[in-house]
Amino acid sequence: VAALLEVWPDAAKEKDRYQSTPLHLSCYKRTPLEVTAALLECWPEAVKEKGNFGRTPLRMACLCGASLVLTSLMLKKWLSFKENRTKSAIMSLQRGTTVYADDAVKVPFSHLFALCNKDEDNPSPNEI
Repeated sequence: VAALLEVWPDAAKEKDRYQSTPLHLSCYKRTPLEVTAALLECWPEAVKEKGNFGRTPLRMACLCGASLVLTSLMLKKWLSFKENRTKSAIMSLQRGTTVYADDAVKVPFSHLFALCNKDEDNPSPNEI
């Protein structure tokens, strides 16, 4: 995949009939971390793209049981965009994002949500 993206970087921007990007599909199919990371590196903005059902690749990763490593990579990239660091953007992740996620994946999200809600019993960002 990395070799393909090197000669055809716009391949990462292609969408299928459901408006899913290769990053969506990589998260859905649970491809190796290297594949997903290569797609994310090639087109970082893909993490914000929504498919026909309004799902971002981050949400798709969580719904499909992605690892903590992959979910953390996606969340970090998603949060790197200023418009995703608002309370409403972060809280939008709460709706269905972690329903099927592994417990290890749920923890950083619960801390993030608690920070948005100013939950005093929650660790600081430096502790997460």
